[in-house]
Amino acid sequence: MEIKKNRNQITPATTPGNATPEVRSEAALLQAGALQSAIFNSANFSSIATDAKGVIQIFNVGAERMLGYTAAEVMNQITPADISDPQEVIARAQELSIELGTPITPGFEALVFKASRGIEDIYELTYIRKDGSRFPAVVSVTALRDEQEAIIGYLLIGTDNTARKQAEEALLQAGALQSAIFNSANFSSIATDAKGVIQIFNVGAERMLGYTAAEVMNQITPADISDPQEVIARAQELSIELETPITPGFEALVFKASRGIEDIYELTYIRKDGSRFPAVVSVTALRDEQEAIIGYLLIGTDNTARKQIEAEQELLSQRLRDHQFYTRSLFESNIDAIMTTDPAGIITDVNKQMEVLTDCTRDELIGAPFKNYFTDPVQAETSIKQVLREKKVTNYELTARARDGKETVVSFNATTFYDRDRKLQGVFAAARDVTERKRLDQVLQEKNVELENARVVAEKTNLTKSDFLANMSHELRTPLNAVIGFSEVLQDQMFGQINEKQQEYVNNILTSGRHLLSLINDILDLSKVESGKMELELSSFLLRESLDASVMMLKEKALKGGVGLHLNLAAEADVHLSADLRKMKQILFNLISNAVKFTPKNGTIQVSAVRDGDFIEISVADTGIGIREDDIPKLFQAFTQLESVYTKGFEGTGLGLALTRQLVELHGGRIWMESTFGTGSRFSFTIPLSQDAGNQPPAKRADVVPGSGNTVLVIEDDPLTLATLENALLRKGYRALRASNGMQGVEMAQRDSPDLIVLDLVMPVMNGFDVADRLVNEKIAANIPILVLTSMDLSAANRERLAGKVWRIEGKGSLSTHEFLSLVESAVGPQ
Repeated sequence: MEIKKNRNQITPATTPGNATPEVRSEAALLQAGALQSAIFNSANFSSIATDAKGVIQIFNVGAERMLGYTAAEVMNQITPADISDPQEVIARAQELSIELGTPITPGFEALVFKASRGIEDIYELTYIRKDGSRFPAVVSVTALRDEQEAIIGYLLIGTDNTARKQAEEALLQAGALQSAIFNSANFSSIATDAKGVIQIFNVGAERMLGYTAAEVMNQITPADISDPQEVIARAQELSIELETPITPGFEALVFKASRGIEDIYELTYIRKDGSRFPAVVSVTALRDEQEAIIGYLLIGTDNTARKQIEAEQELLSQRLRDHQFYTRSLFESNIDAIMTTDPAGIITDVNKQMEVLTDCTRDELIGAPFKNYFTDPVQAETSIKQVLREKKVTNYELTARARDGKETVVSFNATTFYDRDRKLQGVFAAARDVTERKRLDQVLQEKNVELENARVVAEKTNLTKSDFLANMSHELRTPLNAVIGFSEVLQDQMFGQINEKQQEYVNNILTSGRHLLSLINDILDLSKVESGKMELELSSFLLRESLDASVMMLKEKALKGGVGLHLNLAAEADVHLSADLRKMKQILFNLISNAVKFTPKNGTIQVSAVRDGDFIEISVADTGIGIREDDIPKLFQAFTQLESVYTKGFEGTGLGLALTRQLVELHGGRIWMESTFGTGSRFSFTIPLSQDAGNQPPAKRADVVPGSGNTVLVIEDDPLTLATLENALLRKGYRALRASNGMQGVEMAQRDSPDLIVLDLVMPVMNGFDVADRLVNEKIAANIPILVLTSMDLSAANRERLAGKVWRIEGKGSLSTHEFLSLVESAVGPQ
């Protein structure tokens, strides 16, 4: 059907002679103006018409009802942009600028830009009422055009579609309003005759329901495209409401409108393809000039989005209720007494623990001042003020007082809390009962006094232990060195032949003496490390030289046992280390000697070193007897030896690995091991390339020409040690001079000019430190190397005093006669 426009109305393009009954019925509806009147009389949709510049010309009763303005307040005064959220208008302008690729000015242009370009437009935005309140609106915009298709204004249809009567005639004369409504694809407009048969089915209805106008006009009623069960239910509800029987069908959809009652309802429309969607339908009776009903207008909107929003809102509401329940559960389940107050300190909420603490009900507490429930109200009020000032307070002690007078010491912790606009709401506080903690604190304080007393006693005991160890260092090592020295002399048969049995006994004495001396050295070293008195004597040395020396020291023993001992030094690990050389050798000796001890014949030992960043990782791997995994944690414990399955036939004190671990950790490294029982073990440790402390200056060694002299002066107060060293020197062909005290030693050094001076530190009359001072300061030994042999555990200060004066410092307990002679040879040359 073609629709023609003139200034007064819309008429079908027919002549009286050729019109069908259906066409004549449609013409009657339009000629009566019933359709236009129904639209403008509806208060359920806002209809706002503007001129071409956007100034409001028509503001219907629906708009008045929704926005609170009268038409006179807005017509020729403002544009629809002035009653819309300005930020949303700006955002819409930006979005359209991007979408359409052209700059759009925020304001009325952003609201009608698409419609001005002939583009169908429906959007959501927020309207602002006269009283400042806001509400969301769905707005359909259509450009109003004259007969030459020039834009003469715009029509914005909101959620209410009734037009104001005073503006109806002006727009109807131009035919623009009717054309805009029926050309809108955003609302379904269905007009029927008095019996309900569809006469008009606009493009919006076609779009929503999937039918063409030709498929439904003069064919069906709106009831035929509605859910039949809902239509039946509506008939039953209206029959009860209006106390009159209503037939299910079209009558149920228009009954109220036929009685002049404003009607808007929800129901489900069924599309041509059988799919369904919820719709909101406004029904208005169409009447002729005599007020007789000639049909009905049903304006519908797709309610799917709103239904989805309602479902989401319901879900959010449920989540909010769940969250509130969860929050309250947390509030109530807390072991502390919890309360909230307003900024004035008035309680606004409490949990059960607060009720228990005060012996008051929640109703009694809410609205009461916080300070009333504490023994010192002023202090309690001060705590609230402090929270408000500092935003929080922690461990603020207060004493709560219950209704029955019971007092409880509490630790008060609180913070301020705010609403979503960051407006201060009050204070959230938790009070924890610390009565038991206070009692425990008192007990702890008493125990601390006891522990302090015990610590003082322990320190005195430890001092006594240190003194004892210092004495043991000298008193045990000195005679043992003599026993070992004389045993070596007998073993070498320097003073005559001994028989086989005597040789066996001497070997036993020598082995036992060395074992006992090693045990004493380990105990003393371990005790010193554990007491924190062992210090590193740092020097810079090549790792390769240290490893070579350690391997060579045990190479012969390994070969005697049929064990291969190999060294593998990675190229990047061939570096200088800043460490304690003596302790480094002790670590390596302990690990390699253990590997040799527990590796059977035809086995192999691999010593390897690699670099790992700022650390060197050294490993000693063997193909020995291995260790069970459960026993590995016991390895590094002092005085601990594993079961006889490992140790049977092997001597040991259980101190070596414990001391090794301590020495590694003293350097800032770590040690660990991996083993497979019966297959072998791998002991690994790391050591940093350099220590935090600076290197100690190396001892100055005198320039000595090998073979230029063979006199060795031994300054030692112990006659047995003197005899031992003298015998060893004589046996190698050296000339030995003996001085039994420091003073005598200085005199002999000055008189005899020896090639090497061997010096003890602990002596009567003049100790070794003073002897070294005299020899250097008086230039008596300017070119004579001084080898210090001592049983003392030297501190860093002691070593500093000797630095630059002596050639070398060695411990008596760790030096064998053969090693002593090797040192002499390196100082003065072989004989």
